[in-house]
Amino acid sequence: MLRQLEKQRRGTMHSGVSLRVMILAALTDHITAQSTAVFIFSVPHGPILTWLNSSVSLPCELSPLFNAEPLEVRWSGDFNKPALLYKDHKIQETSLDPQYRGRVSLTGGLERGNVSLRLERVTLEDRGEYVCYVSSEQWYNKAIVLLTVNGKGLGTVLT
Repeated sequence: MLRQLEKQRRGTMHSGVSLRVMILAALTDHITAQSTAVFIFSVPHGPILTWLNSSVSLPCELSPLFNAEPLEVRWSGDFNKPALLYKDHKIQETSLDPQYRGRVSLTGGLERGNVSLRLERVTLEDRGEYVCYVSSEQWYNKAIVLLTVNGKGLGTVLT
């Protein structure tokens, strides 16, 4: 009888280990499937309006929500001269277009898929299209945000 109980206990323990392995495998499959999933961006439909010398946030969020910390995030008008490049878990300062150095940051919330750009001390040269480009090893996507800059006394000058 004692041997039979010991055999049952080992069988139950073996089943518990098997169940844990199956759960771990299912979770790994889910994480792998999620990392190769395709995401869309949530960006404004119209232009973002700001004032000269102010600060502005150019919204861009991954949908569905996804941790963007391990991804590459690039904001630019010109792909090769980014306004902001986030790669390897940090902003790559040396790769930035000099016109944006010291004036750009991510608004925070990368773990929630928020890859919005914060631009300080806005100039007239900052107006135009900004491309929010996010990529991993398996996929990439991009969206466009338009920035309009207003300022006092910027009316037409006739000479």
